[in-house]
Amino acid sequence: MSASILHICRNCNFENKSPFQFCPICGQKNTDGKITFAELWSEFKDAVFNIDSRIWHTCKALFVPGKLTLEYFIGKHRSYVHPLRLLLVTSVLFIIALSFQDFQSLTNHPYDIKDRILENYERQRVFRILANIMDTTHTIYPEQETKIITDTILTVLNDSLSNLLHESGDHYGDSINLNYYVSLRPGTYEIVSKRDFLTMNEDELLQVYKKDANWLEQLIFKQKVKLVNDESQLFAAIMGHLTWAILLMMPLLSLVLYLLYKRQTYFYIQHLIFAFHIHSFCFLLVAILIFGMNVFPIWIFIISFLIIALYVFISMLKVYKQSIFTTFLKFIILNISYGILFILFFMGTIIGTFLLF
Repeated sequence: MSASILHICRNCNFENKSPFQFCPICGQKNTDGKITFAELWSEFKDAVFNIDSRIWHTCKALFVPGKLTLEYFIGKHRSYVHPLRLLLVTSVLFIIALSFQDFQSLTNHPYDIKDRILENYERQRVFRILANIMDTTHTIYPEQETKIITDTILTVLNDSLSNLLHESGDHYGDSINLNYYVSLRPGTYEIVSKRDFLTMNEDELLQVYKKDANWLEQLIFKQKVKLVNDESQLFAAIMGHLTWAILLMMPLLSLVLYLLYKRQTYFYIQHLIFAFHIHSFCFLLVAILIFGMNVFPIWIFIISFLIIALYVFISMLKVYKQSIFTTFLKFIILNISYGILFILFFMGTIIGTFLLF
């Protein structure tokens, strides 16, 4: 390079005749690319702990209903974190909070389905072994008293095992019904041998039970087996995908806001920014609640969801500047629209995750 590093900005390639400390074009400190630990720590402190940093400005404004949106609308962009970046960061915090909690089972079983089936299978094997012992005992000791005693023991044992199997949500027998765990249609059956289920993987079971089925039936069968093997895996995937589904809802939700306030001067993109800020607040608050799930009393959660509703209402009141009654009606319409969109996206997320996880 012919020119000195002191005369050229490495970020934007601006060249000046005299040395400079900060680039007059992009504002970056003039550097040769090397950074010391002290400089790294200094930048980190400025970004995170400095009360005048954009992060703290954004957080303070975010917790005041409507303030961050109004500030952004009047042109104060450099003072705050970009709305889309803020939404992505808070959604990631929400996902991280979920990962710290033990959401093992969608159906709240105390342990995995496969473990339960294995335990019940072993109980049945024990019962059969004892039954054989009793039959042998009857052969060796054919007296009536012995038969009464052994039959009583076997009956008590049978009743105890049946109760355990029933309490564990499994049925006494050699087979299981996959639809018992995953189907939304009662009375349907997808029968698989317990021994096969416990000794074969998904592909092997597919070859045994669905070899001649079409590709969709094979896919659904394989996913059912994977779900029964580890239902917590599906639930974790649904929660992760649901967060991104909510992000995909934003354009449609913004369209609802645009139609509700079409007589105002706001553009569609401004409604989108408003939706970003609202959901950033919700993600951040819910993430805090999830992190403290094992500490906070239940009434904290109830109050928090009331706070979210009040936050949205006050934000609409401040940003769109209409009467309380008009804002309340539009708040109700917005919530109904949001509920419909959420249900549609939620069902799509469940179906998509089930087919692809």
